[in-house]
Amino acid sequence: KAAAPVYARAGLPQVTQCSTDNSLSRSGWRTFFRLCADNERQAEVAAMFAHRRLPDARAFAVHDGTDYGRPLVEAFARRFEELGGRPVRVLGMRVGQEDFSEVVGQIRAGNADIVDVGATEIESSKLMKALHAAGVRPLVISSEGGPDNPIVRLAGAAGEGSVHLYAGSDPTSTAASRDLVKRCRDAFGETPSYVVECYDAVSVIAAALERGAANRAELREAIAATDLAGFGGRIRFDANGDRIDAPVSLWTIRGGAMVPLAESVPS
Repeated sequence: KAAAPVYARAGLPQVTQCSTDNSLSRSGWRTFFRLCADNERQAEVAAMFAHRRLPDARAFAVHDGTDYGRPLVEAFARRFEELGGRPVRVLGMRVGQEDFSEVVGQIRAGNADIVDVGATEIESSKLMKALHAAGVRPLVISSEGGPDNPIVRLAGAAGEGSVHLYAGSDPTSTAASRDLVKRCRDAFGETPSYVVECYDAVSVIAAALERGAANRAELREAIAATDLAGFGGRIRFDANGDRIDAPVSLWTIRGGAMVPLAESVPS
């Protein structure tokens, strides 16, 4: 977010694989493009999934007070209610918090069926462990999904059965992406987050250069006109630089591992 206006002033195109902040594509920076879904799309998918799974659920949404977490849960609550769900109760915690007794107490008193969490894996895992220790067992939904996410290790047994959104495609879903994952694991010992989107971002720039873009302005126009098949599906951008039909995948923690959820992403 700090760099985007600098790139824009210089006319230097920026193609990001993992910047999900909604405002990045709504600030008038014509040089900004992203391969991942934004936070609003993630929250929308979470709400549609929750309503489809438990349409009459008593839902709570807990954020960490940051510019990342608060908009996520507010968008979830808004969309869940638009779908006909019960009013969502929104609660706050803070980064670095250790005592979750008040939040857990409110969730328990409200007989929550679903708790949507807008926070990083650190605060999300702390809340999950606090709920587990108190014997409170709602369906927990958070945005910290995808392969090799540390929330699996951080949450431990408390994470079992939780559902996680990932603002990118499932890198195990196609033969090409599985091969990419294998090569990354062989080279680095792990699967980097947004590995498919990162590879595709480089491919977008390379394709623009191959089409003859010779300066920053031409490169920006060529990227804006992108229409190619990437490892994560078709890549096109709207006028704001957001990817059209950006993929969001669903994951769950099962048997101490983050695995793709065998359930279609709501659309």
